[in-house]
Amino acid sequence: MHVLIGADGELSLEEVDNLKGFSIVETTRGTAAAALSEIGEPAEENHYWLSAPAIVALSSRKDDQEWVEAFWAMLQKVEAYGFSDMANKRVKAHIE
Repeated sequence: MHVLIGADGELSLEEVDNLKGFSIVETTRGTAAAALSEIGEPAEENHYWLSAPAIVALSSRKDDQEWVEAFWAMLQKVEAYGFSDMANKRVKAHIE
């Protein structure tokens, strides 16, 4: 799964059924800061903390309760590795 930043800065969530990975993909280099400012904040070395509810809202499956539960379960699993912050409902992703 990845957040795609289009050339116009528009965000979309791609590969929504791939719950084994999460990243950010820029179609134009250097657009992440502006495009992600509404849903996240920069973290260390080419990573961003993103609002998990905002990611759900971007999903084409946001109304599918099974998918939503699987997304949150994924975040719970990766919290031990520092890739999610359940208390603040955010997920960390790197820019590819």
